[in-house]
Amino acid sequence: MIQKTQPDNPQLFFQNPWDRWTSYLQMCDYSKIFIISDSNTKQHCVPYFYQKTGLSDCPQYSIQAGESSKNLSTCEHIWEFCLNNQIDRNSLIIALGGGVVCDITGFCASSLLRGIDFIYIPTSLMAMSDAAHGGKNGINFKGFKNQIGLFNAPKAVLIDTTFLETLPDRHLKNGYVEMIKHAFIDNPPYWEELCDYPWPLDTETLKSYLKKSIRTKMDIVDLDFHEKGPRKMLNFGHTYGHAIESMALADGTDILHGEAIALGMLYEAWLSDQLFNWKSHWLAKFTTLLKPFLPTFTVPLDRVDDLIYWMNGDKKKSNHKIGFSLLEVPGKGRVDIDVKPELIIKSLEYYNII
Repeated sequence: MIQKTQPDNPQLFFQNPWDRWTSYLQMCDYSKIFIISDSNTKQHCVPYFYQKTGLSDCPQYSIQAGESSKNLSTCEHIWEFCLNNQIDRNSLIIALGGGVVCDITGFCASSLLRGIDFIYIPTSLMAMSDAAHGGKNGINFKGFKNQIGLFNAPKAVLIDTTFLETLPDRHLKNGYVEMIKHAFIDNPPYWEELCDYPWPLDTETLKSYLKKSIRTKMDIVDLDFHEKGPRKMLNFGHTYGHAIESMALADGTDILHGEAIALGMLYEAWLSDQLFNWKSHWLAKFTTLLKPFLPTFTVPLDRVDDLIYWMNGDKKKSNHKIGFSLLEVPGKGRVDIDVKPELIIKSLEYYNII
């Protein structure tokens, strides 16, 4: 008998999302609904959510905004709050926030009482385009990114782009980086389109690209939910990027996930160019596209050992080797590539000359 190896895809509420939300709740008849937000979305997004749903009497817990909250201590507070408010297995937990809120809510819901239904209502472009899709959830541990977690998809993802109106430009750019990645690794015509429409974008163009990015990511996830093969290409830019995030967090430096990934993609594009002999204009074109999204944070050459230390904690490491996801050409990837330290050093030198 053929065994099912992955969960059903979550429902995506994009067109008329709140009408579909109402129909979903009527069908499911949950015993209680819980809301997890952060200190930013509690102020800017929760009132709008109450207006749309009338659920202002639901238990609501808010975590401190930012990557530093993505830890086991925060989980304990969420679990305690839910248990104190008589959560049961027929309850629903809603993540109302960006990538951190989605990641930690999915993890807490999946592990509490051996599994509570959860729904993502992403409020950032990062979460709408990437973090809310694919079933990855988890927390950081001992400074390393996403070391504890699991694969479990939400029941639904509700996208209302009205939430993007609450975001400053830096946070919009933060999410757009993942959309650039989706285009570059899997959809060259989409990538060419992004190159022709430099940042900032008008609202309708951004919504159109958002739909393309969600579809691109979900097509990849559908092939490989548990990340054994082709899904690893979604990690393009993330071997460097997660290490850079961890370095910055350890230094007390402010850096957003997308900013670190933009820098990581630049380094990994350079590696791809070196290893696969890209056509001469690809690297320059990709670098030009990424420049507006790069952070002020850099990795000096005298800290390459620190960078490699954080890379060695990467959850994708196998057989004591760091596995990079690189591109033979735009739209065609190779995974689990072993890269020598000498090339890592040279990649840092490349950034110093652009």
